[in-house]
Amino acid sequence: MTEKIVEPVRITDNGVRSFIPPTFCFELRDLGDTLVETVSRVIHGERRDFDVVADLRLRHMAALGRITDYDAGPQARVPGKQFTIDQVIHVPE
Repeated sequence: MTEKIVEPVRITDNGVRSFIPPTFCFELRDLGDTLVETVSRVIHGERRDFDVVADLRLRHMAALGRITDYDAGPQARVPGKQFTIDQVIHVPE
């Protein structure tokens, strides 16, 4: 299943950590700070996860993209959710 994110979202690390994957530690929030979705993986080109989140925050960027399920491995109790960024946009602070 694919869910398109057509309104800009900011991506934040919610601090959740787990030894058993997937860890849903990335929150997608709209520009009004409403939670849109929580995902376990963020991809932007060749960059992933915490590197992407830090870069977007530093540059004051929001993202558009799509959320897809993925197999998080044999230990996973549920599928992971991946946010793939298709476009970034500058947003004022």
